[in-house]
Amino acid sequence: PREPLTEREEEVLATIARGRTNAEIADELYISLSTVKTHIASLMAKLGARNRVEIAMWAYATGRVRE
Repeated sequence: PREPLTEREEEVLATIARGRTNAEIADELYISLSTVKTHIASLMAKLGARNRVEIAMWAYATGRVRE
């Protein structure tokens, strides 16, 4: 990434890679839906990703998440 990911961004990254919806991520991490959207936007910017599929692909390609 262009900048290091925060601990919370790493957590959101893992949930995106597992196919969770924004609402499921919010519930799982005990954060608001707005905060989830902010973290996803930040991940997209840092990774140069256009969507959450590219975020998930990056997570698996870099070994951040395993099957």
